[in-house]
Order: sequence, then structure tokens, then C-alpha cells
Amino acid sequence: MRKGLLILIICLATLAAASVLTVTVVVPYIRYNQAIAPFNEGRYEEAIAAFVALGDYKDSAEMLMESRYRAAEAKLDKGLYEQAMQEFLELGSYRDSHERYREARYRWGMALVNEGSYRAALELFLPDIEDVSVMNEIKRIYKLAAQNGELGVAYDAAAALRDFEAIAELGLQVIAAGRNHVVALRRDGRVMAAGNNDKGQCNVQEWTDIIAVAAGFEYSVGLRADGTVVATGFNNNGQCNVQGWTEIVEIYAGNTATDTIGVRADGTIVATGSLKDGNYFEQIPGEADGMIKLRPGFNGIIAVMDTGFIRYIRKSGEMKGINRWIGIKDAAIGTQHAVGLLVDGTLVTAGRSSSGQNDVEDWSNIIAISASNSNTAGLKTDGTVVVAGRDTHGQKDAEKWEDITAISVGPSFIVGLKMDGTVVTVGRFLADDEANKKVLEEIASWRDIGPSS
Repeated sequence: MRKGLLILIICLATLAAASVLTVTVVVPYIRYNQAIAPFNEGRYEEAIAAFVALGDYKDSAEMLMESRYRAAEAKLDKGLYEQAMQEFLELGSYRDSHERYREARYRWGMALVNEGSYRAALELFLPDIEDVSVMNEIKRIYKLAAQNGELGVAYDAAAALRDFEAIAELGLQVIAAGRNHVVALRRDGRVMAAGNNDKGQCNVQEWTDIIAVAAGFEYSVGLRADGTVVATGFNNNGQCNVQGWTEIVEIYAGNTATDTIGVRADGTIVATGSLKDGNYFEQIPGEADGMIKLRPGFNGIIAVMDTGFIRYIRKSGEMKGINRWIGIKDAAIGTQHAVGLLVDGTLVTAGRSSSGQNDVEDWSNIIAISASNSNTAGLKTDGTVVVAGRDTHGQKDAEKWEDITAISVGPSFIVGLKMDGTVVTVGRFLADDEANKKVLEEIASWRDIGPSS
């Protein structure tokens, strides 16, 4: 009896040991081989699940990481860039996961550019902007977005590259100085205004979907995304009578004048204001005639032509020397003087220089210009500003500015848009010191100024 019981115990022990051996050695071995098979065949998701189940058996932890790495590689090769990015990110410091994460982000960005999704592509490229290949892609985004009319994206691409000249070439109308007020376009399509409001020129709070702004002699104009135009303020010459305009793609107003001009999508011109008192309207060349920019002033209008010449539409007075200009790519006009920007970044002048507003002979590397009664300002390729003319209200303090992407000159003040979306200003809007201080403080509080996104 005892001998039989002993044999039974031995048998049970043997069975138990065999069972343990099976569970702890044989089964994991089989499962390991079953995990290796899909790994070798490129079925990495199956391998991942199998190695997770194996825990720390042999090199299962290492094989799990390798399976996840190869699964991320496979997604990258299939163009599943977002998933690949996420998986490489979760792999942390395993092998070259960080570099492969950046590769996935770069390739996704290139795919989005090719699809025309420029904003999304730009956001993917920005973290690696120091990389030469990424910089080249951002330059491509700038070019394509500008061609496609996505000026907000083009602006941000150029700003990321700190390419002030590229920003200037967009010809954005985001800040505009009037006689004694300034208007500025927000990225959300709304408009800010500050300064004298005795004619209602600052009543822009209800404007929406604006893509460009202009400021005239005590009035403001805004171009909507749908091609219509709004205006508010002084209307003695009908300069605010723009309610019926449609299909407008550009607007112009002179800060020393009461001329409002629109360019239609077909390149033809519409105009209102003091232009109605003569044949000035008929003299303004359209895009079919080679016009690329218009600059209204007190005594006349400068049309910059694609030939590098200008056409001056004279209303009154003289602008001595202006018809001899050649090689012009932009222009600015004040009350009785004008400045032309040459293709080499230097300037030519015409008219009177009673306050030294034409003392710009030594300027170079200029990419944008603006002028008013007694001042001329130039924006340089490095984002700084130079000023000529009167300094009775500290206008030349604008030469201390940095990171400026746009400028506009009023009769006694200068405003500049900084790359960070804030606005700086020097000079005087109002005669009362305390009131003028409040205007300057209000402008300094503005944020997110720039082209509509």
C-alpha cells in the first residue's frame, strides 16, 4: 500500500514538473517562434502583439522595440506620415527614432505642399527651420502660396525665414496712415483704428472679412474678401461712395488726398472722390496697360508701370523731374514731393524738398517706401527704417526700430508693423499732448496685426 502511494506521488510530481516545464519553457519557446515568423515576414503588428504577450522572455523586449521601429518604418514607406511620426516619437531614443521622426515630418510636409495644403505644410516645417532642405521647402511654400493668393501663408513663410524683402514683394496693405489717424488689419480679418475720429474715420469696428486697408484724408477704406469695399469718414468729394463696387482686388487712397481707387479682377479701374472733377479717371492706366501699382497724392497720382517707367496723372501744381524716372519698381507721393524706388534698392526724387524730405541720395538696400507732407521713410532689407525730412515730432526716432515688415507715413507721424504682429509709431496724431499720448498707447496695445490668414 505504501509502495503504491509512493509511486503515485512520484508520478504526480513528475507530471507537475513536466507541466511546469511545458508552461515555463516549451510554450514560451513556441510562442517566441510564432512571434519571430510574422516579424521575419514583415507582419510587424502581429509580431508586436506576440512579443508584448511574451513579456521579458529571452530578448522579447528588444524584439518588441525592433518590431515597433520597423512598423513605423513601414508606415513611413506607405505615406502614413502622421502615424509614423507618432510611433517614432513613442520609441524615444531607440536607434535613430528621433531622426526618423523628423524625416517623417519632412516627408509629410513635402506631400502637403504638393497637395496645395501650404499652411499645414509650413507648420510641419517650422520646428526644423535651421535645416537647409527645410528652408528650401519654406521658400517654395512662399512662392506657391503667393501665386495662389494665400498671402497670409506667404507672409508667414517669409517671416519664418526673416526675409523682409520677400514680405515687401507681397505688397500687403495691412497698415495705412491717414491725415491724423491710422488703420491696421488684424489676422482675423477685422480692423483696428486710432487717432482723430471727428469725421468717423476710425469707425471700423464692425468691419469683417477684410483683406486690405487704405487711409485717405480723414477717411478709411477696407477691401473685403468677396471683392466688395467699405469706407467711413470724410466724404466731401464722395470718396466714401464705394458701396456699389464689386470684384475689386486692390484699393488705394491718398493720405493727403481724397481719391479712392479700386482695381477690378479684370484689371480695369474704378474711382471716386476728387477724381470726379476732371478726366483723371480716364487717365489712370489699368493692368492691361501695364500698371502694377497706384500711388494717389494731393497734386497727382503715380502709376508704376511694368516697364520700369511711371505715368504721372497731374491734378494741380507741378512735380518737377518726375517724368525722367526710369527703372522704378515702387513709388511714394506726399503733398508736393515724390520718391521712386529703383530696382537696385536706391531712390530717385521729384518735387519740393522744403523740409529735407528728398534727402535720400545715400539710401541703399531699400525694399519699401512711404511718404507724406514733410517726411519720407524707407524700409531696408534688414528690417530697419530710415527717415528723411522734418523731425519736429520725433519722426526720426523710427530709425531705432527693428524687425519691421511694413511702414506708412502720415503728415506728422510714422507707423511700422513689426514681425511679431505689433505696431510701433512715432510722431503726433493730435495737437493735445495727453490725447496724443493715449492714441500712441492704444496703438501700442494692438496685437495680431498682419494679412488675413
